[in-house]
This record gives sequence, C-alpha cells and structure tokens, in this order.
Amino acid sequence: METLYRYRVLYADTDAMGVVYYGNYLRIYEAARGDFLQKIGMPFSKMASELNIVCPVANAEINYHKPAVLDEEILVKTRIVMLRGARMVFDQRIFNANDELLNDIKVTVAFVDMEKRIPVKYPDVFDGLVDLNENQ
Repeated sequence: METLYRYRVLYADTDAMGVVYYGNYLRIYEAARGDFLQKIGMPFSKMASELNIVCPVANAEINYHKPAVLDEEILVKTRIVMLRGARMVFDQRIFNANDELLNDIKVTVAFVDMEKRIPVKYPDVFDGLVDLNENQ
C-alpha cells in the first residue's frame, strides 16, 4: 500500500537560499507518516490511547537529490517496506510537480510499550501492508 500526501512549502520551511532547510524534510516526512497511519485507521493517537504503544524513530537514512522551493507543491509517497517484530521500515519519497525525485528517506520506527518502555510486537492492523516493490 502506498499513500500520497500533498504539501505546499511554507516560508518557515526555507533557509536563506530560499530552499527547504535540510532538517525540515524530517518534519514533512513525519506528517506524511501520520497521514499514512490515519488512512489505515491507526493514527499515532489511537495507538497510544487504545494500545498503549508509541513509535519512536530508531533510524533515518535520508538522501537529498534536488531542492524544494518556497510555495512549491510537493508530493510525498509513503509505504512500508519491512515489518518484523517490534520494527517497521517506511520508504518515503518526495517529488515535485514534474515528477522529479527531490528527496528520499528510509525510516525505521520501533513499537514501544508506553509504560514499560520495552519493544512490543506490531499491532495486527499492519499485517498485509508491506510493499516489497522497490521499483515504485
């Protein structure tokens, strides 16, 4: 499963050169992951309140190809490429209106019990969502 998240670059996202500041891509990707979880019916808030699970980022590997600029509409494609035990890996890519790849990231999140602060198995709602097609 792949979701699409549209985002318009804000003035606050950019640096002195008028392009998205490198650290702000992480915030945009976070919003797109939140959108993905919302679309499958398991937003972060529901995971926390009903399952007592939080999902901290354990690793993020990001690649910058081309800059996004002020007021540009970008498209974030999000999919899960690995799900095992207490870990899930998202593959996310940002494209411009010309379908050019601007940025990509692989983000590993852990499923952690909020009270015990120990890893726990992923919730069943994620079964069947892994997309192994690397050519998308």
